[in-house]
Amino acid sequence: MYEFRALLDRFWVARAEDRELYFSLKRALPDYRRLVNELLGWNLVVNESVVKLEKVPPRAMSWMGIQSFQEPLDYCLLCAVLLFLADLDDGAPFLLSSLTQAVETFLSEVQPVDWTRFPHRKSLVRVLQYAQEVGLVLVYDGNSALFGSDQNQEVLYENTGLSRHFPVHFGRDIMGCRSIEDFEALAWEGDETEQRRRRVYRQLALAPGLYCSDHTQSDYDYIKNQRRTVGGNLDQFLNGELQLYKNGAFFLLSEGERCGLLYPGTRALSDVSLLLCAQLREQIEQGVYPRRADDTVLLTRREFFHELERCRSRYGNGWGSQLRACSLERICQELTVYMADWMLLEVLEEDILLYPAAGKLVGSYPATYQNESREGEEDEPLEDE
Repeated sequence: MYEFRALLDRFWVARAEDRELYFSLKRALPDYRRLVNELLGWNLVVNESVVKLEKVPPRAMSWMGIQSFQEPLDYCLLCAVLLFLADLDDGAPFLLSSLTQAVETFLSEVQPVDWTRFPHRKSLVRVLQYAQEVGLVLVYDGNSALFGSDQNQEVLYENTGLSRHFPVHFGRDIMGCRSIEDFEALAWEGDETEQRRRRVYRQLALAPGLYCSDHTQSDYDYIKNQRRTVGGNLDQFLNGELQLYKNGAFFLLSEGERCGLLYPGTRALSDVSLLLCAQLREQIEQGVYPRRADDTVLLTRREFFHELERCRSRYGNGWGSQLRACSLERICQELTVYMADWMLLEVLEEDILLYPAAGKLVGSYPATYQNESREGEEDEPLEDE
C-alpha cells in the first residue's frame, strides 16, 4: 500500500508541503489503521497540519537516529530549539541571535554551549538545517550554514508551528526515565501475546531482520508459527516476501519497491560489503573459518582486516576513486560500522562476529571483469546474488 509506505518512509507528511499526499493519507486511513493500531501498536497523529506515524522501534539500535547528526550535542540542541519554538506563535518570525541566546539559557545547567567554539556552531548548523528539512522553520533571509564560520551571522526564520507535533507521545509521565531501557519499557502495553506480536511486526518493518537467539526465541517462534499471517499482512502493506530460516527471519521488498534505506545501496561501501561477504562465504565453505551452531562466524580483527586486504587486492581497481584513495584502516573502520548497521556483523571488544545474512547477501563483478586500472571509465555495477 503506497500510503502506508509513504508514512513509514517519512518523518511526517505536512499539509503545507505535500497537499496531495496529505489528503490521500487521510482518505486511505481506514485501510491501514488496523496495521498501525493492532499489529504495530504505534500512535498515528492526524490533524489539520500533519499526518505522522510515530515509529517506535522494538529496541534501540545503533543505526537509528537522525542521519545528519554526529554528536550527542546535536540532540541536546534540537531539544532546546523545540523548547524555543514552543513559546512562539505559529508564523512568528525570529532571528538566529534570539534563538542562540535562548539555547544558551536552556542548556546552561545541562550541556553548556559556547558559540565561540567552532564544533558547537557546526552542531547548531546541523540542527538548523535539519529543522528546515523537516519543516519546523522556514528561512526568509540569510543562510544557516554561514553561522558555522561566523558567530555573528544573522538569519531571519519563521516558526511553522509544527514543533508541537514533533515529540513522541508516550501517554504517561517520562520524568522517571533514566535510560534507553526505561523508554523502551513505556512502549509495551497489553498482555504478553500482544506485546510479542507488536515486537515482531515492528522489527520486521523497521530493521533488516530478526535473528533467532535466546533473547528473541519467543519472537522467532511466533513468526514461525504465524508465518503465513505475518507474511500476508506485511506483503499487503509493504509489498514483499517474508523469508524464514532456521537462524532468523527477513522481510524483503519486491524488486523495484523502495521504502527507507535499502541494502545493497548506491554507496561504494555497499559494493565492498557485497564483495567481501562473497569472499568470506568462500572461505567459510572451504573450512578456513569454522561456523558455529547458530551459523555465526567469529573472526579476529586481524583476520577481518586480512580478508578486506585480499578483497581490495582482487577488486580494488573496480571501486570508486574516493574509496581507492582511502587507507585500508579507514575503509575497515567505516565498513564495519556500515555492515553492523545492516545486521551483517557485530563488532565485539576483540573480535568480529559475522551474522548469517553475511553469507546470503553477496555479490560479484561480471565474469569479464579484470582487476586493472580503468581511469576515465565508468565502473560497471555489481551483480547481486
